[in-house]
Amino acid sequence: MHLMINTLLIDILRTFSAEEIKKFREMISSPYFNKQTPLIKLFDQIKIYYPEFRNEGLRKEIVYSGILPHKKYNYGSMKNLIFDLQKLAEKFITDQEIQKNKFELKKSLINTLQSRKLNNLCEKNLKELEKDIMGKEIIEKDYFLKLHFINELKINNTFESSKGNINVSDKVRSEYLDLCFNSIKHLKKYYILDALRFYNYVITNKIIPDTDKGIKDCETFISIYKDEDFEDTSLNLELNFLKMNLGKITEDEFLKFKKLVLTDLYELKADKSIIFAYSVYLISYCRLKYKTDKIYLTYGLEIYKSMVMHENFNDSSGYMSMIMARNIILIATELMEFEWCESFLNSHLNRIHPDYRESIVLFYNAFKNFRTGDFNNSLVFLSKMKSDDIFNKNYIKELTIINYFELKYFDLLNEQLETYKKFLANNESLPDSYKTEFYKFAAYMNKLFKSVSGKKADLSFLKKQILKEKELLFKEWFISKLEETKKQ
Repeated sequence: MHLMINTLLIDILRTFSAEEIKKFREMISSPYFNKQTPLIKLFDQIKIYYPEFRNEGLRKEIVYSGILPHKKYNYGSMKNLIFDLQKLAEKFITDQEIQKNKFELKKSLINTLQSRKLNNLCEKNLKELEKDIMGKEIIEKDYFLKLHFINELKINNTFESSKGNINVSDKVRSEYLDLCFNSIKHLKKYYILDALRFYNYVITNKIIPDTDKGIKDCETFISIYKDEDFEDTSLNLELNFLKMNLGKITEDEFLKFKKLVLTDLYELKADKSIIFAYSVYLISYCRLKYKTDKIYLTYGLEIYKSMVMHENFNDSSGYMSMIMARNIILIATELMEFEWCESFLNSHLNRIHPDYRESIVLFYNAFKNFRTGDFNNSLVFLSKMKSDDIFNKNYIKELTIINYFELKYFDLLNEQLETYKKFLANNESLPDSYKTEFYKFAAYMNKLFKSVSGKKADLSFLKKQILKEKELLFKEWFISKLEETKKQ
């Protein structure tokens, strides 16, 4: 007995949706596509077992008897029927895919009209195709490649219209050459944009085997072209993104890039998920630059404000992520933007998951009171917070320690430091990279505590160590406390 389960036909049919099964049945019922009635019967026998197509009823002998009940099973005949239906299935999925690409459909129509010398209809469709594409640089995939193809179609149309005419005007000749030059320009832009996107992809996904060589290749690529080669929005966007990824972007270029993302892309109706991704990269860069240039903290908050204003922050759950909400509060409170932060919480608290709403409000109040010097109240809000995730628990512990220092509760501080170290040592859910930074916080806090307790310490050396840190939370606070201690 032979099963049909492992045939290529069944492999194709398993990919069909219920709607596609229905459409395929309609297709093979049309004499235009199929003139073999047994193929319709074959499909009707098979589709009973959709979508798994795993059943004893799919034995070839059983299926064959359903198609040709009065004939003895013939392996060759059955093989041919399966093959023919497979070819129809291949044509069906090809046509389905082609129908999704309106540009290619129109392009094929124009080529056909040109070959049939239907010049007026060809011209009409060309104008429609160009109108549908123009101005959609950010929205339309392969925008410059499509412009190149449109110009190629125009070139062919101009050539066909003028063929055999020895009195072609200078104007037509000039237009023809302009089309040729523009076609080359669009193809060049497509190539540059594709290369920039590739470089950005491999850098952001960290898949360069030889990092130094990869970075050098990126820099060499950029240096080949002139500024005017990147004037188009998408090219300018990807160029500045690449410069930012390479750490070679100036502040002025960064601000232009930020404007492109936060203003221009919204005006051009770009997909919000794309704007969100660029915004996240911008914030990551601000976080990195803030270690050496404080203005980038302000830039980071401006990016968050834009995301909030455009309601562009939902994660897969449909809510704003807890990480984003915390980061907004951390930056806003450090910049003393309390009025804006409270307005944000009032208007967007319902966009935070219900399980975290109370916690995030307490988190804000704890940091607001800390930043305004009301350390006792900060401790009160911290004591009410739930340790609903490991990072919340860490923020509670670190801010509690700092409040104890400010209030000169040194016994409690010392006790809390020891508890914090045990928390880090015993917690396996914290990634090692985070643990390293948190241990540094505890170590620096311990040294600062000892320095104000009368024990000798090289404060200048300690300050240098802290200044070198890139990810240390409360870094600015540590520096200010060291400065105060030195003056005493």
